[in-house]
Amino acid sequence: MLAPYRRLLAHPGVPHLLVAGLIVKLGTPVLSLALLLAAVDRLGSYATAGLVLTGHALALALCAPLGGRLADRYGPRPVLTGYLAAHALAYAVLLLAPPALMIGAAVLLGATTPPAGSVIRGAWPRLVPAASLPAAYAVDNAVNELMFIVGPLLVPVLTLAVPAHGVMAAAGAAVLLGTALLLASSAVRQATPTPPGRFHLAGPLTHRPTLLLLTIAAFGTFTFGCLRIATVASATTFGSAASAGVLMGLLSAGALLGTLGYGARAWPTAGGRLLVLLSLAEAAVLLGGAWAPGFLTLAVLITLVGLVTGPRDAVVPALLADHAPARYRTEVFAWLNTFMWVGYGLGTAVAGRLTGPHDTGVTAFATAAAAAVSGAILAAVAGRIASPLPAPAAVPAEGASREDHIADS
Repeated sequence: MLAPYRRLLAHPGVPHLLVAGLIVKLGTPVLSLALLLAAVDRLGSYATAGLVLTGHALALALCAPLGGRLADRYGPRPVLTGYLAAHALAYAVLLLAPPALMIGAAVLLGATTPPAGSVIRGAWPRLVPAASLPAAYAVDNAVNELMFIVGPLLVPVLTLAVPAHGVMAAAGAAVLLGTALLLASSAVRQATPTPPGRFHLAGPLTHRPTLLLLTIAAFGTFTFGCLRIATVASATTFGSAASAGVLMGLLSAGALLGTLGYGARAWPTAGGRLLVLLSLAEAAVLLGGAWAPGFLTLAVLITLVGLVTGPRDAVVPALLADHAPARYRTEVFAWLNTFMWVGYGLGTAVAGRLTGPHDTGVTAFATAAAAAVSGAILAAVAGRIASPLPAPAAVPAEGASREDHIADS
């Protein structure tokens, strides 16, 4: 079971890239909670503090594709260097700005976030052969899940030693350090800019299979947003709203195990068909959660949801790496982040609107299941999307470029 991961780690440059990614991704969830705490301390209002977080998140989501496009067009190294300097300056502004300017400073911080995650995901096809890509994207997704479990737990520990703005500074230092390590990696140093050519304003969104995959990813985070609401409503029904945190922790733990299980073996089912099956399985389990008779049953079902969503979230980037136009290799993963944030925001908004004060969570669970079925339908419509693993004869030699194997419209 561990053989694919051992082979992945044996490739030169892989450990360095994973360490850089781990440090960058740790900073994001720590910053999210620390920024909220610091904003409440300085502004004295949860409503205004919420606007600080909203401004940061929207700026990050809307500006991410620009960073990815610049990295493709001019190469990741000069772009990351520029973003690193701008982001350090934005952190200084945020830490020193008066309370009245905190929302604007948070927007600046989000807009200047280095496209480190997109660069890492775009680098995997250059760094490892096609046969190791599922394991690479599984590890990448597993690191995300792990950091969103560990990050929020670190914040209360750190606040015992430093105030909230100090924790925020530590989160910024992690992002900057991880980006600096990424700059020193062979994957970034050896990357070349995309040859000059025709770039569409919408970028990879003009490529139908890519747009379908990004939309499928948005449906996936829509279900996650619905689950945020559904678990709180259900936990309240069972007598403890706070136990919703336990349910979401089980969801993340299940996703972590499912992701690692996906990358540990070769799957006989092609990537597109596997996406359909996983989405349908998610919908079935979510419908079961709507009528769970007790908290223990619901906890088991939520864990099962994680076990199927983890692999799904690893299949999507593997398919994007295989099918997105080569000239948008980094930008497409920046768009992936944007679509996922939009899907999550819409999911929480829709489920929150449909869930009443005495709702048991049935409506939110059903809405999440409907979104999962919609994702399965889209995956079926994109039936010509093949497995991220080409036939053995088509697998490029280790270290070779896969651009000739990527469909370009």
